[in-house]
Amino acid sequence: MVKVREINKNRVFWLGMVLCTAYQSYRYPLQISSAGTSPTYSDTPLAWQAGKFALAFPLIAISLVRWFGNSARTSRWAIALGALFVSIYSLLKILDGHDTQFLDFSFWIFFALILVLALDSVSISAIDKYFCFLLAYALASNAIEVFLFVAFGRLPALAFSGSYLVRFGGFLDDPNGFAAILFLLMGWSYMRFKGRTRFLVLAGIIISLLLTQSWTAIAFFLVVIFFWGLNILSRRPIFAILAACILPCLALLVVQWIRQLPGGLLWQILEDKQGTIEGHSFPFALWASKWPDWLMLGEWKYNHYESWWASAMINFGLLWFIAYLSLIVALLFFVWRAYARSTRQAKPVHAGLLVFGFYFLFGSLNLPLPIVFPINALFFLFFFVVAFRRIESDNCVTEAAHELPLAGLARPVSQ
Repeated sequence: MVKVREINKNRVFWLGMVLCTAYQSYRYPLQISSAGTSPTYSDTPLAWQAGKFALAFPLIAISLVRWFGNSARTSRWAIALGALFVSIYSLLKILDGHDTQFLDFSFWIFFALILVLALDSVSISAIDKYFCFLLAYALASNAIEVFLFVAFGRLPALAFSGSYLVRFGGFLDDPNGFAAILFLLMGWSYMRFKGRTRFLVLAGIIISLLLTQSWTAIAFFLVVIFFWGLNILSRRPIFAILAACILPCLALLVVQWIRQLPGGLLWQILEDKQGTIEGHSFPFALWASKWPDWLMLGEWKYNHYESWWASAMINFGLLWFIAYLSLIVALLFFVWRAYARSTRQAKPVHAGLLVFGFYFLFGSLNLPLPIVFPINALFFLFFFVVAFRRIESDNCVTEAAHELPLAGLARPVSQ
């Protein structure tokens, strides 16, 4: 069990986690969204947009006092200074550009950094219990939204009446951000559970992922399946022979099934997504011709493009881009190493973080995930915890038994 003393000791950190997890849950019931493209929702009032920052400021202040009270200790100053550089540089941009997108990036990386630096340690069992809660919350909220849509026609934020473009985003009501949460849970669940429980949990996650209709997420899921398959085939050659025989036949069946879909269903879906696809394009030729204006320090006016990695160099310049990319790669390396060295109890947590981290890296090719709250805050919170060695193993979490009811997901499992 997670000790009450540990929760009290890390109260500020967990309050920050609760803020990041639950704050956006107002979107679906109140039908307000900051997407700007929802045909059925109203724009989010300024007070709601600013509310998360107002709630986060006291947590930062308390954490700063505690960190300085502990002689400002940290085990990896290079990571801390790198995070401060990319955050402060982005904050300075807002003084001239006056665009809140600069703030969305700089604030949450600073928020995560300070909260983690003030930590003594957080146990694997505490994070595991948080993942259990997150799993139940994600699947339940998505199931409720699907039920209300089927039963009453209640549309989520990114949905258009009379079309196949109805995208479900769970408690975030944001399909792209929700997909990132699902990848976190996917990696963790695969190693946390066994038998029928693992099958049911992963089935729920994959169905929820498909319901997001996020092509970026689905493409990454196929990449995950590909590498997972390679790993299985490398250990069991007989499976490679069977795959070579079965997969071509399966591909032919899928193509034939698509051709027979009623009323050109596939083409209708593609037409519905056409506007979204065009919105993710990036004018490389235009910016290549203007390279002297942005190469070193970037533009001082934020340029809104869906592709983060392409637009980051334009908005922040080459030096900042190299620093930020180096920071992300370093954080992924620390989690990868922690996974390789982790105990059986800790492996599920690190596996979930790895899948989440690689999606954060991959998905940013086509989505602005580093400025999407709460995905940006959760990424840096978890990865800083690992990088700054604030995470510790304990004996409270073991491999799951073959059967574990959903209502008891958070219970420790006996050997």
